[in-house]
Amino acid sequence: GGDRVVKTGNTVVEAVMELLPSPEERLALCDSYGVEPSGFVLSTFHRPENVDSPDNYRAILTELAGLALPVLLPLHPRSLRRASEHGLNDLLSKIRVTEPIGYRDFLGLEAESALLISDSGGVQEEASIVKRPVIVVRNSTERPEIIGTFAQRVTAGPGMGEAARAITQDLSAAHAALADEPSPYGDGSSSIRTLEALAAAIG
Repeated sequence: GGDRVVKTGNTVVEAVMELLPSPEERLALCDSYGVEPSGFVLSTFHRPENVDSPDNYRAILTELAGLALPVLLPLHPRSLRRASEHGLNDLLSKIRVTEPIGYRDFLGLEAESALLISDSGGVQEEASIVKRPVIVVRNSTERPEIIGTFAQRVTAGPGMGEAARAITQDLSAAHAALADEPSPYGDGSSSIRTLEALAAAIG
């Protein structure tokens, strides 16, 4: 029954807090990618609904290429191949496409970005922990709990650019609004809570 369910939170919060590079390391990271802190967009796309559809993929890259801030787009080899097959290399040349980035460095870049534009579920969770706005480009999301605070969902197309411009119009206000917003995934003590709940259940 319901009395046997214990709400512990998500261990992703601890993982992110544990692995997040220090502020100094994050500045060095920005430097190595040639971007300014809070002066770039970090983006990832891999879902079939986006990269396997020539129309959606073209719409996404068109919007990213049209943003005022530089866009870092680490691309999985499959997403890169799809862009080539769809004839989108001209659009990729207007975006800072990088090799896939390791998890720790990616977290550091997330924390220093102006905003995130992605179709990744993990990125949505991480955004709520590093306190950055994320534009989710999906038909639906399995993480509705951050919509309206850290995230807004749009479909591939002009809504992406409109949402990004609304955020960057007053970026410091957007960041300040999220700074004290608690992550719905917990406060970083879910492992302890889980162990305590197990111990209590075992008696």
